[in-house]
Amino acid sequence: MSAPTSRLLSLTAFCLALAATGSAIGQTPAKEPVTCKGPFKALLEASNANKRGVTLFLNGQTVSGIVVACNADGSIEMSAQQYGRIIVLGERIDGAAM
Repeated sequence: MSAPTSRLLSLTAFCLALAATGSAIGQTPAKEPVTCKGPFKALLEASNANKRGVTLFLNGQTVSGIVVACNADGSIEMSAQQYGRIIVLGERIDGAAM
Protein backbone atom coordinates (compact mmCIF):
# COMPACT_ATOMS: atom_id res chain seq x y z
CA MET A 1 0.00 0.00 0.00
CA SER A 2 1.48 3.38 -0.96
CA ALA A 3 1.85 6.31 1.44
CA PRO A 4 -0.88 8.53 -0.16
CA THR A 5 -3.38 5.65 -0.07
CA SER A 6 -2.53 4.93 3.56
CA ARG A 7 -3.05 8.59 4.48
CA LEU A 8 -6.37 8.66 2.66
CA LEU A 9 -7.54 5.56 4.55
CA SER A 10 -6.41 7.06 7.87
CA LEU A 11 -8.23 10.31 7.14
CA THR A 12 -11.38 8.45 6.12
CA ALA A 13 -11.28 6.34 9.29
CA PHE A 14 -10.84 9.48 11.40
CA CYS A 15 -13.81 11.20 9.71
CA LEU A 16 -15.99 8.14 10.22
CA ALA A 17 -15.02 7.91 13.88
CA LEU A 18 -15.77 11.61 14.35
CA ALA A 19 -19.16 11.24 12.67
CA ALA A 20 -19.98 8.23 14.84
CA THR A 21 -19.44 10.22 18.05
CA GLY A 22 -22.04 12.77 16.98
CA SER A 23 -19.81 15.76 17.60
CA ALA A 24 -19.48 18.55 15.08
CA ILE A 25 -16.35 20.54 14.44
CA GLY A 26 -16.69 24.18 15.43
CA GLN A 27 -19.80 23.62 17.50
CA THR A 28 -19.55 24.79 21.10
CA PRO A 29 -21.70 23.28 23.83
CA ALA A 30 -24.45 25.44 25.29
CA LYS A 31 -23.29 27.25 28.41
CA GLU A 32 -25.31 28.22 31.42
CA PRO A 33 -25.78 31.95 31.97
CA VAL A 34 -23.43 33.41 34.56
CA THR A 35 -24.67 34.69 37.91
CA CYS A 36 -22.69 37.60 39.29
CA LYS A 37 -22.80 39.36 42.65
CA GLY A 38 -22.51 42.99 43.64
CA PRO A 39 -23.83 46.34 42.49
CA PHE A 40 -22.83 45.77 38.83
CA LYS A 41 -24.63 42.44 38.57
CA ALA A 42 -27.03 43.52 35.79
CA LEU A 43 -24.30 44.91 33.52
CA LEU A 44 -21.97 41.95 34.00
CA GLU A 45 -24.70 39.39 33.31
CA ALA A 46 -25.91 41.38 30.27
CA SER A 47 -22.36 41.42 28.89
CA ASN A 48 -22.23 37.65 29.10
CA ALA A 49 -25.73 37.02 27.77
CA ASN A 50 -25.51 39.43 24.84
CA LYS A 51 -21.78 38.91 24.11
CA ARG A 52 -21.27 42.67 24.33
CA GLY A 53 -18.30 44.42 25.85
CA VAL A 54 -18.34 46.14 29.20
CA THR A 55 -15.84 48.69 30.52
CA LEU A 56 -14.85 48.41 34.18
CA PHE A 57 -13.32 51.34 36.04
CA LEU A 58 -10.68 50.30 38.59
CA ASN A 59 -8.78 52.87 40.65
CA GLY A 60 -8.52 55.37 37.77
CA GLN A 61 -7.82 52.71 35.11
CA THR A 62 -10.19 51.07 32.63
CA VAL A 63 -10.48 47.43 31.61
CA SER A 64 -12.71 46.46 28.69
CA GLY A 65 -13.88 43.02 27.60
CA ILE A 66 -16.70 40.51 27.49
CA VAL A 67 -17.66 38.76 30.73
CA VAL A 68 -16.96 35.02 30.48
CA ALA A 69 -17.56 33.95 34.09
CA CYS A 70 -18.30 35.25 37.57
CA ASN A 71 -16.60 33.13 40.20
CA ALA A 72 -17.79 32.31 43.72
CA ASP A 73 -14.93 34.28 45.29
CA GLY A 74 -16.23 37.50 43.67
CA SER A 75 -13.73 37.61 40.82
CA ILE A 76 -14.88 38.27 37.27
CA GLU A 77 -13.28 36.54 34.30
CA MET A 78 -13.29 38.52 31.06
CA SER A 79 -11.99 38.03 27.55
CA ALA A 80 -10.77 40.73 25.15
CA GLN A 81 -9.22 40.88 21.72
CA GLN A 82 -5.89 42.09 23.11
CA TYR A 83 -5.80 39.67 26.06
CA GLY A 84 -7.13 36.13 26.07
CA ARG A 85 -8.06 36.10 29.77
CA ILE A 86 -8.56 38.93 32.25
CA ILE A 87 -9.45 38.37 35.90
CA VAL A 88 -10.75 41.30 37.95
CA LEU A 89 -11.55 41.30 41.66
CA GLY A 90 -15.15 42.38 42.09
CA GLU A 91 -14.44 44.41 45.22
CA ARG A 92 -12.00 46.65 43.27
CA ILE A 93 -14.54 47.85 40.68
CA ASP A 94 -15.43 51.54 41.04
CA GLY A 95 -17.80 51.71 38.08
CA ALA A 96 -19.01 49.91 34.97
CA ALA A 97 -20.32 51.01 31.57
CA MET A 98 -21.80 49.19 28.58
